Amino acid sequence: MSRLPVHMRITGLSVSNEDVDSRQKAITQLSTAWGKIKSPTDILAKSAEIAIALGGDGSPPATLSSEVESAVQKHASAFLSSDRPLEVGICSGMAFLSMMESNPGASGWTITDLYSNALWLALAFQPALQEEKREALRTEVLDRARARSLESATKAREREPVPEVQDLEVATDDKANVTTNFKKIAAGIIDPLRRNAALDREELDYLWWAQLNRSRVLSRSLPDIPEAARLVTMGLEGAALLRRLPADVHREIVLRTVEADPELDLGELLGVIGADRKALANKIPAGVTSTPTIYPLLNALVTGTADGSGATEKRRASTWGCRALLEATMAHLVSSGPGRL
Repeated sequence: MSRLPVHMRITGLSVSNEDVDSRQKAITQLSTAWGKIKSPTDILAKSAEIAIALGGDGSPPATLSSEVESAVQKHASAFLSSDRPLEVGICSGMAFLSMMESNPGASGWTITDLYSNALWLALAFQPALQEEKREALRTEVLDRARARSLESATKAREREPVPEVQDLEVATDDKANVTTNFKKIAAGIIDPLRRNAALDREELDYLWWAQLNRSRVLSRSLPDIPEAARLVTMGLEGAALLRRLPADVHREIVLRTVEADPELDLGELLGVIGADRKALANKIPAGVTSTPTIYPLLNALVTGTADGSGATEKRRASTWGCRALLEATMAHLVSSGPGRL
């Protein structure tokens, strides 16, 4: 059952059946339109706008306000986003949840996957809201984005069964043209084998890297690197080896050296990383500074400045390591495209 009637109460205004029905129609329109955006860069930009509308003081970006206003006015002509800015966040959040209703497939790199990972990254960096009703919506979107991301990453790495070899069929028509089912049989066997081999190669590369106990980027053994800097470094290095977004097992490998697990805010983390920041920044794909809402950690490593509303919140070193893994994997896949499976 849709929670739209509950979330509409965020505005504090009286909510009618017509209000809910018109917003639901607009939400359907928005989710359909956003699901057709194919450019990863545009999807990240849209996700950043949604995250901004859900967090902070609830003031949405002008472009998102205009888009939501246009969608709602088709069913409620008197609606103005300037009068009800919080409804922009409500409609945007519910449109995202509507997009997440489908089950993840084996691709691991669909439009829905991009939205879910981008919203996870953006919302997880935001501080919790004091307004209980708004925080309930923000948390619902965050939880669904996280769950969908992990479901998809796990599904994408499932091996495909290889079918038994079928009998070759040869047919000859009245003009002596010969046809066979050879290509169909071969494709049915070779395609799963190729996909499974690609997944095996990703797994072997990742495990071999994990055995090194040394940073290739910093050219030092892991025990010689301060813990917080070490976990971030491992997250960045591990991300470069993945063909799809990370699953739980990749996070666990990055965190295998956790010890004290100190708490630091983003500025303190940059201080611990110190002079190694430039070496790490050189391994980060270009373009992350254009969407700091999605890539706050990578943006900080590139620019050397700790920006964003969540920058002053203290987080465990393990959290920063996981964030480095997810942000960097996303950045690599957006920049270079996913590896073939």
